[in-house]
Amino acid sequence: MRDRLHWLLPVASDFDDLETDAARVAIEAGTRLHAMITVEGVVATKLLPASGRVVIGRSSDCELLIPHASVSRRHAVLTLVPLAVVDAGSRNGTRVQGKAASRTAPTAIAIGDAIQVGEATIVIQPVPISFDGKPLMAERDGLLPPVDAECARSARTGSPFAVAQLATEGGGSKQVLGLLRGLLRTTDIVIGDGEGGYQIVLVETGGGDVSIAATRITELLARHGVTARLGVARYPEDGVIAEQLIAHAYEEIARGPGAPATAMDGVRALVRQVATGDLSVLILGETGVGKELYAEMIHRLSSRASKPFVKLNCSALVESLIESELFGHERGAFTGATNAHPGLLETGEGGTIFLDEIGELPLGVQAKLLRVLEERVVRRIGATTGRKVDVRFVFATNRSLSAEVDAGRFRRDLYYRINGVTIALPPLRERRSEIVPLARAFASESRRGETITIGAELTAALEHHSWPGNIRELRNTIERAVLLSSGGTIRPRHLVLDAERDSEPHMRVRDSRPTIPTFSAESAPPVRPSNQSLASALADVERQRILEVLQQCGGNQSRAARILGISRTTLQARLDAYGLPRPRKS
Repeated sequence: MRDRLHWLLPVASDFDDLETDAARVAIEAGTRLHAMITVEGVVATKLLPASGRVVIGRSSDCELLIPHASVSRRHAVLTLVPLAVVDAGSRNGTRVQGKAASRTAPTAIAIGDAIQVGEATIVIQPVPISFDGKPLMAERDGLLPPVDAECARSARTGSPFAVAQLATEGGGSKQVLGLLRGLLRTTDIVIGDGEGGYQIVLVETGGGDVSIAATRITELLARHGVTARLGVARYPEDGVIAEQLIAHAYEEIARGPGAPATAMDGVRALVRQVATGDLSVLILGETGVGKELYAEMIHRLSSRASKPFVKLNCSALVESLIESELFGHERGAFTGATNAHPGLLETGEGGTIFLDEIGELPLGVQAKLLRVLEERVVRRIGATTGRKVDVRFVFATNRSLSAEVDAGRFRRDLYYRINGVTIALPPLRERRSEIVPLARAFASESRRGETITIGAELTAALEHHSWPGNIRELRNTIERAVLLSSGGTIRPRHLVLDAERDSEPHMRVRDSRPTIPTFSAESAPPVRPSNQSLASALADVERQRILEVLQQCGGNQSRAARILGISRTTLQARLDAYGLPRPRKS
């Protein structure tokens, strides 16, 4: 076997199979399929023809050659249109996603499915191809789409990858792209990100290989007179969605080597530590700090990563439905229960259950959840016997549960049972180093394919604001600013920020239930003076309209969202962005 530094292995560069007209049409269309082959830790890639059949095996006359003792001479046949595989009478068999493939009929496969051929694993993936048959090093839509795709694939397969932000001095973009193009594999992606900046996705690369890859990239550029700095984010250690990973890579390159540890460095270290066990985890933090993302990070880093990650927002369902959603029900258990229905605790077997806003759980349901935590047995509504479940629990809340216990709204025994390990996420105003990197990631998402400039003046405005709505407010603000700026450069005047809020004190976790104001147009704050900017005026109009509709609907958020023509989630995001507490139905 060749060196384990698989990302440096020479990529198959023979394009003899591209001589057919069909293949050339496929190349001109800009998409092709390749096979990523992994065996004993070594990864190699092979470009596939646009159509027809590919024989997989150990024999030298096979189109997809895998010289390994566990692979038969002619092991399997891959059909490209449509995608399917047939075992060719191999000694060790062929499996698709763990299930045996037939020797007589094609077994359909999907992009990203794992095909096991002996001890080798093959994954079919699309790859953009330029007209010269080499990997495409730039994409019109930017980095977010491929990183989104990698996040989804890695969540399904458990394979790691890394996102790198590269800043260079010296050398033109053509030279740098050419050097990177010669070093990276067909499956890797590199995209220009403004003057001297590049973004890289290292596919199927994790652990120490990421550091080795980063070192080889900077050493290669240095040999050609290019000074380079690299910031790296790893999936899932540093994030589980594209914006989180891209923002972390920006943050790392801005901090530079030897920078002091931040509060979030400690949080990520604690997440990695608790992920290895099965203790219940309680995540505390204000609304919008990313509690759900860190819950998923715990799951993806655990031994349960291949099993379901089931989420439920306890405040999103009325009390009468929460019990059925959590524990399930039997047929005839209540009016309308025409069929038996497994609850979320059953569907998450072997995986992780994430209960957000656990402080909103009704007291009656709290007692039943406590029994599940203690006995690991779920009893459906209407059932006489229980069912054993093997799940891990992660909880989150923006309340002080100890205060809720003192007020009699949360069971003391349940509080101590769920509080196995506590992770407190700081609000965004205490994570200043993340604000601008997150803003860059959100700006890229809002205006894909265009370079959005965030200058020093805008950076100061972003870092000065207290962000009471945290990351959710920042996303909404940046999306609006990109729209108002029409792309290009975002200036402070494009931001819709309430300066009065910056002087207000904030608590990391609310101490009790919020005081819900009466939602009426009369009680709403007056409109600002007429010399305000268009963006501020639009924000005032939107805020006033939300207040009016909530008053009209008696605080019913679902009805209000329908009248406003937006989703309930969007309405809640707007309430958070404007600092309005979520109302209860009157």
